[in-house]
Amino acid sequence: MSQGWAASRRRIGGAVLGTTAGLTVAAFWDWSDDAGGLYGIGVGLVMVGTFAVSAVVEAAMRGGRGMGRRVGA
Repeated sequence: MSQGWAASRRRIGGAVLGTTAGLTVAAFWDWSDDAGGLYGIGVGLVMVGTFAVSAVVEAAMRGGRGMGRRVGA
């Protein structure tokens, strides 16, 4: 919800980075007690994946904003 709100107000960097940081911190906090020690790789993958998907969603929202409107019609 907050990502859509930030994107609608043209705060694209905040929307992408905020979502990425929030999910990365949550994954780190939840997985940091793993005895195997591989949680760092998982957290890194969550960070990269969240950043990539958030950037694509933001680009789609920004590109689709003007659809359906006709100027002068």
